[in-house]
Amino acid sequence: MLDPAKADEYFALHLRRSEWEAKSEDERAAALNMAEQDVSLELGGSELDYGNPLAVAAVCEQALFLLENSASGAAQVVNGALVSAESVDGIGSRTYRSGLTEADFAIGNRARRFIEQLRGGPGTVKINRG
Repeated sequence: MLDPAKADEYFALHLRRSEWEAKSEDERAAALNMAEQDVSLELGGSELDYGNPLAVAAVCEQALFLLENSASGAAQVVNGALVSAESVDGIGSRTYRSGLTEADFAIGNRARRFIEQLRGGPGTVKINRG
């Protein structure tokens, strides 16, 4: 797992530092553990190299994403549609919205961008000798 001190170092100059620091040490450690698993799975199950700043950034950004979404009661998927509202008064009801957006995926937007760089995805220049 990513050393929590290294994560704190990453967030030291982060715009959302206060949100990270507002969480307990246990919550941050759990988020880092889950984020490492998420990022590793996105990269095909490979072990992450924390000597690479992109790996550190991907895990930290995913951890922050998980902490935000665990508290917000994010929408759930039921029969392939997103439930955006639910009521229990009387008979009950659900409101569905169609179509998935980037925010509805399990990986945060900023984490996804770092993961793409780790993969060598769009925006990465690779030069090979011919």
